[in-house]
Amino acid sequence: MRSTLPFLLAVLLSSAGAASITVKPGDTLYGLARQHRTTIDRLVALNAPLNPQRALQVGQRLKVPDPMPAAAPRPATTGPSVQRTGIRVTAVLPVQGRLTSPYSAQHPGLDLAAPTGTPVRAARAGTVTESRFDGRTGWGWTIVVDHGDGLTTRYSHNSAVLAQVGQAVTTGQVIARVGSTGNSTGPHLDYRVMVAGQTINPMRLY
Repeated sequence: MRSTLPFLLAVLLSSAGAASITVKPGDTLYGLARQHRTTIDRLVALNAPLNPQRALQVGQRLKVPDPMPAAAPRPATTGPSVQRTGIRVTAVLPVQGRLTSPYSAQHPGLDLAAPTGTPVRAARAGTVTESRFDGRTGWGWTIVVDHGDGLTTRYSHNSAVLAQVGQAVTTGQVIARVGSTGNSTGPHLDYRVMVAGQTINPMRLY
């Protein structure tokens, strides 16, 4: 009996102070974590065995921490964004360009072709954690932004990076310029999104 106590305590603690919601069209794990002022790790713990790498299903029931605060109005952002009727946009697209390579297992990101020098914007507010030329992996001039709650974004093959490590950036702020540095065949942005260090389809943010 004694050996089961830690397990029972863990179950009670994980479910304490939790409410239940229904996933709506456009909901993402990251967006729900921000809306309910919690973290992705906390949501995953409350909803084990939830896989943070898989898209949420409309109608799916999830536990969220109580109390459930009203969602604050999202600030106006600059730069291009995905517009979808009835779906809340949670990030801005970093480049207004042509999609030349979609997300796949072989290429876990988006390639967005645009002329050299086109502004590259931060998808969300955060702090720059990398800003350098990476010749070893073929990224060329690359910049990484940490948005908190386990979410990071990477912008690669730039002609120039305009933000430094440790700098706080805002949603839509120009942080780089499109280029073709590193392992690249033409001017474009390689845009990647990571949750807890694992790449996900960037379009899940939109």
